Amino acid sequence: MYRYAERLARELGFRVEWRVVPFDKSWELAGKDVVDVVATNLANFPDRVSPGGTFSAPFLYEQRALRIRAADRARYRTIADFAGRKVGAVQGMAAERDLLRRAPPGVDIVSTTTFPELYERFARGELDAVAQAEYFTLDGRVIPSYGPDLALIDHHDLNPGQREESVFVVRDASTHLLEAVNAFVARTPFPLHIERP
Repeated sequence: MYRYAERLARELGFRVEWRVVPFDKSWELAGKDVVDVVATNLANFPDRVSPGGTFSAPFLYEQRALRIRAADRARYRTIADFAGRKVGAVQGMAAERDLLRRAPPGVDIVSTTTFPELYERFARGELDAVAQAEYFTLDGRVIPSYGPDLALIDHHDLNPGQREESVFVVRDASTHLLEAVNAFVARTPFPLHIERP
């Protein structure tokens, strides 16, 4: 995401000034005139529409999944297998929303404020799984995001039958910026190292 946003800035001739913020409510920053572009790998859910900011064209899509250790693959298949276990997610993200909606009684949901904190807790063995996403190019190819020591299970749409797409949020007061961002997305595959067929 960072490299893609950097390329966007370079191609549009922006001077980049990064603002590192918690994910939750980050989509509101463009409309509040804090930033011109929100680049937090944000899904374009209706409840994330905020005044003064507009979603760009999508650049990838994702399905909800659970990250587990590859050695645990025979033990776990779905969220139902985690009763009495701890499953983590980042606060405010679709993964947390999904856990709160789907986890059966007995699953201990642990919310963190950042990905580094979440993955550190998983690495220390404090979490049995991490709710996250499997990422796909717009044409349906998996975007590799983990090594052989990990596995993703329980793939599903957050909202059955609806594709969860990731977008930028562009500040409406930044004249012609939305058109420029959409043109960039149309000509630039995500991620940068995967060519379009």
